[in-house]
Amino acid sequence: MAPEHYPAVGKFKNETSAAMTLYLEMVPESVVLEPGDEVDLLARPTENLLPLDVASVQGDVSIHAHREFDPDWHVRFRGQVIKVNHATRLADYRRRGQ
Repeated sequence: MAPEHYPAVGKFKNETSAAMTLYLEMVPESVVLEPGDEVDLLARPTENLLPLDVASVQGDVSIHAHREFDPDWHVRFRGQVIKVNHATRLADYRRRGQ
């Protein structure tokens, strides 16, 4: 299944005045949202993906898949499907005009 067809497993919006990071565990991947940024979190559907464990940690968010080691995390941001890597900064995609 292509990542653009992965189901959305969460929607996150930064409604604060500072950057917020989504830490996607068990792999060292993260997404940095600037104030006002909103994303749909996408993941490859497997039997071990859900339920997600979502916790607020000092203004950031930590997200763990149920038993899936690598859910192939992606985010949908302004219509773009972006593969999440370590420290994926959405501001970089905004500047490129993608």
